[in-house]
Amino acid sequence: MRPLRWKSRYRTGDPESDRGNRAFLDCLNRLISTAGQREHCREMEEFIGQFSAEAEEALEEHPTGRDLRREFGRRLLASLPLAPYGGTACRKCGLCDLARQEIAEHLNPPAECLFEK
Repeated sequence: MRPLRWKSRYRTGDPESDRGNRAFLDCLNRLISTAGQREHCREMEEFIGQFSAEAEEALEEHPTGRDLRREFGRRLLASLPLAPYGGTACRKCGLCDLARQEIAEHLNPPAECLFEK
């Protein structure tokens, strides 16, 4: 999985929104990076791929005033753990647990990076 790059076309014209959106992208990239360092299930790979594509699409929409970190954080939290968790297909990579813990902390003020470690 490749990290996402901040592109000038993601700019909204609102410096505060741009900072938040860029921070969101950086946090998502930390999850991608962590996943790249651990053996994980196929579902996690698909999940991260789908989630990254949706994040890029949201950034393309120039979401001025839209808190992507909180919005996508809640969606991540609702999606985890993935179906293989604890079963025979689970690789015990820890990504489901790590993501849930970080997201829960993220949704409580102050909102920091989802996957900062």
